[in-house]
This record gives sequence, structure tokens and C-alpha cells, in this order.
Amino acid sequence: MTVLLTVTGVALVLGAALGYEWRGGSLASLAHIWGGLFFVVIFPLYAWDHIKANRRRLREWSGISVSGAIQTAAALIIILTGILLYLYGDQAWPWLRQLHHWPTYLLAASLAAHFLSPKRRRRG
Repeated sequence: MTVLLTVTGVALVLGAALGYEWRGGSLASLAHIWGGLFFVVIFPLYAWDHIKANRRRLREWSGISVSGAIQTAAALIIILTGILLYLYGDQAWPWLRQLHHWPTYLLAASLAAHFLSPKRRRRG
């Protein structure tokens, strides 16, 4: 889901930078909106379950716990700003689109770091 949202979001940003006006019904726009709606539901549920299952690891600072904390914070910012953009667009707060866009790279980088971090095996 994160890959879909990143690809469609970057396509929308690059298209706007190149002067292409995305309409609300474009495939990239629709995929991004629908993917975002699923992300709003899936990410918090998965994150909560993942945090509960690995809460022992969260007591010590390591690459995996820091990257997990970063991706949780980035995803929360993306979710909240995405909901506001969906409801109001960026007419009310022009900076909101940037606040929604830039944490995407932080989320993608922290997901990669989290996936590649060495993990200790559980005992017992």
C-alpha cells in the first residue's frame, strides 16, 4: 500500500511540476485517494498490532526501534494531512500539501531501514 501511495503521489507531484493538471478523475488521482483511504484503516491497525507484539524491543534504543518510531510518526502526519487535503483541498492551507508530501520520503526511508535492520531472534 505504501508503494502504491508513494508512486501515485510522486506521479501527481511531478505531473503538477511539469504543468500537467490532474483532474479528480484521473487514474493516478483515484488510485492515490482510494489507496489513502485503505491506508487510513490498515496502517493504524497493523502498527498497533506490531507494536503490541514487539513491545519488549521498544524498551531499548536500536536501529529497528528508532526506524519504527520514525515511520509511525511520519505515517500519522501523512494520514492527518491526507484527511484534511481530502476534505478541504489545499485552498485553506497552501502549505498542507507540502506537509503531506515530504514525510512520504521519510516514511519510505524508515520502512527500508526498518526492514533492513538486524533483528534478534526471540527466545522461547
